[in-house]
This record gives sequence, C-alpha cells and structure tokens, in this order.
Amino acid sequence: MLLLALSGLAVAPGQALADSEDLESITVTTTRTSQGRSIADIPGSVTVIDREEIEKQTRTTQDLGEILSNLVPGLGQSSESLTNYGQQMRGRSFLVMIDGVPQNAVLRQAFKHLRSVSPGAIERIEVIRGAVATYGAGSTGGIINFITKSGQGLDGTEMQTTVGVTGQMEDSDSFGGRLYQAFRGDTGAFDYSVNLSVRDTGSWYDGEGDLIPPNFGSQGGGLAESREYNLQTKLGYQLTPDQRLRLAINYYDHAQDAEHRRPGETDPGRGNPDTDEATQALDEEPEGIDPGTENLNISLDHTWQDLLGGTLSTQVYHQDYRTDFGYYPYYTTGAGQTYLETQHTGVRLAHDRSIGQSANAVYGIDVGTETSSQSFVDGRTSVGELDQVNYAPFLQLQANLGQDWLVRGGVRHERVQIDVPTFQDEGWQDSHTVLGGKLSYSETVFNAGLVHYLTNRQELFASFSQGFSVADIGRQLRTKSADIDNEIPAGNDIEAEDFESEAKVVDNYEIGWRGRFNAWRASASAYYSVSDQGATFGGPPNFPLLRRKEQIYGVELTADVDATRALRLGGTASWQEGRVDTDSDGDTDEYLDGTRIAPPELTLYGEYAPTERWSARLQAKQVFDRDRFDSAALPASDAFAKGKVDGYTLVDASGRVEVGPGSLEVGINNLLDEQYITPLGQAYNLAGYVFAGRGRTLSASYSVTY
Repeated sequence: MLLLALSGLAVAPGQALADSEDLESITVTTTRTSQGRSIADIPGSVTVIDREEIEKQTRTTQDLGEILSNLVPGLGQSSESLTNYGQQMRGRSFLVMIDGVPQNAVLRQAFKHLRSVSPGAIERIEVIRGAVATYGAGSTGGIINFITKSGQGLDGTEMQTTVGVTGQMEDSDSFGGRLYQAFRGDTGAFDYSVNLSVRDTGSWYDGEGDLIPPNFGSQGGGLAESREYNLQTKLGYQLTPDQRLRLAINYYDHAQDAEHRRPGETDPGRGNPDTDEATQALDEEPEGIDPGTENLNISLDHTWQDLLGGTLSTQVYHQDYRTDFGYYPYYTTGAGQTYLETQHTGVRLAHDRSIGQSANAVYGIDVGTETSSQSFVDGRTSVGELDQVNYAPFLQLQANLGQDWLVRGGVRHERVQIDVPTFQDEGWQDSHTVLGGKLSYSETVFNAGLVHYLTNRQELFASFSQGFSVADIGRQLRTKSADIDNEIPAGNDIEAEDFESEAKVVDNYEIGWRGRFNAWRASASAYYSVSDQGATFGGPPNFPLLRRKEQIYGVELTADVDATRALRLGGTASWQEGRVDTDSDGDTDEYLDGTRIAPPELTLYGEYAPTERWSARLQAKQVFDRDRFDSAALPASDAFAKGKVDGYTLVDASGRVEVGPGSLEVGINNLLDEQYITPLGQAYNLAGYVFAGRGRTLSASYSVTY
C-alpha cells in the first residue's frame, strides 16, 4: 500500500514565504500525523472541504455522495440511493474513513461506506485523489476521511439547535424533517463534543412528477422513505503539556420503511434503458425486511510530543457494522434476503521526527483484524465467517533540496492472512460447498513525489504512487469466480486455496500545478493508472468478479476567483476514460463499463455575500454524454453496465439570512425540475433499474447557536 504521504512537519522553504491564508488548508490524512501539513507541500491532488462549505451544500441535499460529487473532481455521480456502488474515484474504489477508522469491508464488500455518518457530525472532509495505501487496502482510487467535530479550541461552551423540513410539491408524502442538537465545550485541559442528528425522509418524485422506487434492488435500500440517526461524541484530555488523549464514538443507523417498491420482472413499469423511460414505483411494500445500515465506530488516539526526538501518534479502533441488503428473487432455493456483518479492530503507530534541518522521517506499523460473514435472514448461509489478520510496517522520507524543491518517497510492506471455514453456500444458482483453508497475500508498495515551488504561491508536482486491495473474497467464494470466467463446473465443490490470487496493485502516475493569487486559486492535474489485476463485476444473475488488466487516465481542473468583495465564482472540470483487457492477451481491447468510468463533468458556482447577515449561492452541474458501446448489438450476458449515458444539467440555489437569534437557510435542489436518469441507472442497461433522479426539492431550516 502506499504512503502517499506519511510526512513530517518541516515546512519547505518555498512555502514558508506564503501568507497565512495559503497555509490554512491543512491535511492530516496524507501525513498520518496529528499536526497535518499544508496542501502546498503534497506531491499529489488533495481536496479539503471545511465545515462552512459542507453547511452550504446541506442547504440543498443531505446525501454525502452528492455533496462530494459537487466538490471533488474525478468522483462520479451519486446513485441517489443507500449504495455507492458505481460511484468511483478516478475509475477505481476509494477508502472511506471516519477519524482515520476504515469503513470499507475487505472480505465482503457492501458498497455502502459513504452512508456511515451524517453531514451534521462532520467538521472537515479530506480527500486524496489517486491511488494510495496510507491507511491500508481499498484505496486504489483515493481516500475520503470524514473528520468529526470536536470542542477543542472553543472559548467556553456552545450549543446549537437546528430544525428543518424538506419536500416536493407533488405530494405531501414527500415531506420529511430533520433535527440537529449539539453540545460543545473546552475547559482548557478537557474538551467535548456531542452531536445528535435525526432525519426523516419522505417519498421522492422525479422531474415529471412520477414516484421514484425507494428500493434499489438486491444492493438494498434507498434514501427515500427512510429514517436516519447519528450520535457522534468526541472527548479530548490534555494529560501533560506533551501528551493528549482523544476518544471518538460515532453511532449511525439508517433504515427504510418503504411503502412502495420497484417492479419485478412480470410487473408493468419496469422502464426501458434504450429510451430512458424511467422505472415506476408500485404502491406496494417491498418484500422482506427493511434494508438499512447500522454502524458503530470507537477510536482512542494518543499523541506524545518530544518523545525520542519526535512525535508518536497511536490509534486503537474498533468498528462493528451490519447492513441488510434488499430482497433478491434469483437464489437457487427460492427468493431471499441477506445481511452482512463485519467487525474491524486495529492499532496504528506512527513516529515522525526531523533529520537535521531539512529532512524528516515517519515510520511505524499498522496491525488489524477483520471478521465478516453474510447470511440469509431465514438462517441459511451465503458466506461463512471469514477472518483476516494483517500487519504493515512502513517508512516515509522527506527532504528539502535547496530553497525551491521538496522530495518525498516511501515504502510499505503489507501481509494479509485470511482463514476461510468450510461452509455450504445455500442461496445462489450454483449451490456448492466451500472447503476451508488459509489464503495469504504479501505486497510491498512504493511511492515517490517531487514538488517544485515556482514562487511562494504556486508549485508544480509529480508523483508515482501505488495502492492495493484484496479481491472481494466472499463474493468469489459465493459465485465461484476465481478469474475471468467461472472455470469450475456447476455443482462442484471448491477449495478456498483455489481462489488465492494476486492482490490488486495499482500504479498511479500524476503531474500537476497549483496556484494561489490575490483574487483567485486554481489547479490542474493529469493522471494515468494501470493494474494487471483490476476488478469489475460481470452481469446478472450472480454478478461474478472479473480480474483483468486495466488502464485509466484523466484530467482534473479547479478554479475559484473573488470577482468582487462580495462575489465569488468557481468550478471544477473532470474527464476520465479507461480500457480493459477482455481476452487476456496483454493488450487492453475494450472500454471499461459505466460502473467504473464516470462521464465527463463540469461544475460551476456563484456566491454572493454582501454582508455577514445574508448570502446566496447558485451552482450548476453539467454531466456530459458517454457512449462507448453498441449495447443493442451485444448479447444479454455481455450488455450489463454498457448502456449509453445521456448528459443533463442540474441547477441548485440556496441562501442564508440572519433572523432573530439565529439564521434561516433555504435551498432548492434541481431548481429547473430537470427530468433525468442517474448515470448508474443509464449505464446499468437493465429494465427495472432505470432510476430517475429526484425532481425539484425544497428545503428550509432554522438554526440557533447559544
């Protein structure tokens, strides 16, 4: 895995000349240190989203997938459902963390890790764009770290209460509400933060006024007709002038209580992927139990400065996760519904210290365990309990070369062992027995980066970084997909060792430029990534895991300008493309499908704030066409995820005004009531999954801080 950054604290001479405003964007995700580092000193693409920007986005949406796609170039569009399957970063999977605690399950992926925390609990979001392995497996496309709120730095105590309502004009059943209550304080040695969020979401209607099915098939669950709870607590204590403890707890629960369902194969209104005729909701409750997610994260962090010539950062964490998938009719022994349970426990140690006046070293080790199993709600087994142990020592070095250059490089060695029990798969079309055994993976990954400070306000950077992941072992065992094809005859039992393959290592190459000037800021980057063991899902009914050589490349641009004292304009642009080797001859011969590659995208915004008492924002997103396949000429077995994506334009408007003791915020999502099919709904190319996006939606909230 890579350390795109376990870097130290020495500031490059070129950056030291920058003013204080340029130094405000601090990232801890890339550095693995509690102190963090300025973006200007990172040889890679990083996006930092502060609390103010998060609050502006939540005026129009509470969907973190949508918020991130509005602000992070290279990240695909939200599926507008509970799953984030198909929402890739630079065409690959990304690792989600909460305060550094990984949310992705390695052994059996659920693709719901963006639905792990409420926006109200988040202080800052740090995003690394591009393959890294700073925190372990799963970040072949990047890392998204949600850093939750704390009371540190407050002058005394603070409470905040927010009440809000959201709905559409089509029907009163679309209306929902939310409540947020916060308690924060800092007494000097002790600080605390408690944030409680409750949100109830009604039905969703598209731009034509038709009801959108709230359930998303077997992946389970949507955001409509659901209820969300989030309790986030963070306690800090200064043990000594050099030592600090921090306890963070985040409990999240999201569950649907849907009164409508997606049509089955014999029902009308399944939608037509060729004409973008949207799938219609039926006025019936979905079969099975309510899908949803329950997630508990606990972490204890300790920092000790001036220890052995540097700072030691230690984190102990535990995650307990369960998700209930949706009802699926295509199992061997009848229709059914499964749930996934995962537990993560781990320890991270990192010590950073200066070497002389201009160099720095960070070294340490990560140790972790994961237990995962998938079962039917009626007691049958889908995937037996898998146990994983991994450890990874690492070393990262950084040095200033003269006044204008910074160089970084590092290595990380990852060892993984997985225990597979003997179990009987009792659900899929080819029911079989898995004979248990041990799987072992070992990878050493590297990174190297260079920053050249052109001036005190702009720099060039270039980097090579490797990320890695272990294949979805649970799915491979369940569907008997060891490689490109299901080579094991139907009905035959399998041995776990037959599925031991190479870990997926991604080589990422990137060049870029960043600049910060009096009235504007901008960045540009280009990247190329390649993997000999890529991972893409095949089509229905069992969606096997396909391991093939892949190449992905793209360009990302950002710009912000203060046009006047009160008016700020800006936006992002991203384009990506990818190819895959389908015949194992070593040459990529076909484009990657729509679950991997997002269509080109342009975002623009204008924000007007003449006084501190009120402000207004208008933002637009243009999703362009992507048409790489003649899906009509493909056999049904090869047409999955190869549908044409027709572009569309979405416009959001929002504003804030101080009223009485608090502030009133209003927002309109999809202001022009655009009728569109989500990119994933188009790319799927499946009747029954042609999901329309939400039409014009109004939101209003009132917040008081006291």
